[in-house]
Amino acid sequence: MSIHVTVYGAEGCAKCANTCTALRLAGIDFDLLDVDDAGLADELRAAGVRELPLVVTDNGDRWTGLRVDRIVELRRRQERG
Repeated sequence: MSIHVTVYGAEGCAKCANTCTALRLAGIDFDLLDVDDAGLADELRAAGVRELPLVVTDNGDRWTGLRVDRIVELRRRQERG
């Protein structure tokens, strides 16, 4: 089973960059959307998002910040298929 996530981040965000690196190392496919370039910063703030990155999985799970534990969980789920 292939898992895909979307990472909502910002340029210069260390947690965003580290999240993308961890996803890459775990073999998880992802798209990175810059919230400023996409005009999503205000919308995410209005939705209560207070920290980047916001990570949303293809099954609707979501979290903010660098969460290596959640990335490891995704990898395990992907390996189980």
